Amino acid sequence: MLYIVRMSYVVETNFLNVKEVSIFLKLSALTIYKYIGEKKLKAIHFGGRYLIEKSSLNKFVEERKAK
Repeated sequence: MLYIVRMSYVVETNFLNVKEVSIFLKLSALTIYKYIGEKKLKAIHFGGRYLIEKSSLNKFVEERKAK
């Protein structure tokens, strides 16, 4: 007898990639790269791509909220 067991799991991460951030902010990926380059948005360069921590994104948005 052969039993096949499928395991399903969800990996919760605290990081978003540039595309995910651009969709969330409704901005182009190039604009996100510009903000990263200007140090306006904190990101980690890892494995040839940038990863943005959710807390950094929240801080970025809060700093730019209209008052």
